[in-house]
Amino acid sequence: MSLLIMQIFIIAICLIFLVYIVYLVKRKKLLLKYSLLWLALSVVAGLCALFPGPLFSLAVLLGFETASNFIFVIGFFFLLAICLSLSVIASRQTEYIKTLVQDLALLRQSKEDTTKDSGSSPE
Repeated sequence: MSLLIMQIFIIAICLIFLVYIVYLVKRKKLLLKYSLLWLALSVVAGLCALFPGPLFSLAVLLGFETASNFIFVIGFFFLLAICLSLSVIASRQTEYIKTLVQDLALLRQSKEDTTKDSGSSPE
């Protein structure tokens, strides 16, 4: 009976998390392309709670002593994937910001050069 209660609890948490992610995307607080890993995590966790049999079988097949160890390893790799995804995003945005700052500096320099040229022209 406690396994059923735990399954219901995990499914409820996954559904709440899924709804919250959709809410963040809808409110434009989270871009869809950045939410895909979180959506996948929620769906996979919900499916594992609904159908734990394949999870236990896969854990035994891969040589894990208990299914909980397997779940921790899977969770660890999901978190690594999310961290890697966020690192890629941060790197891209760093390059984008650097390019924007360089463009702004060139525009300011061009404006100063134009102002100097128009102010010092002969009469």
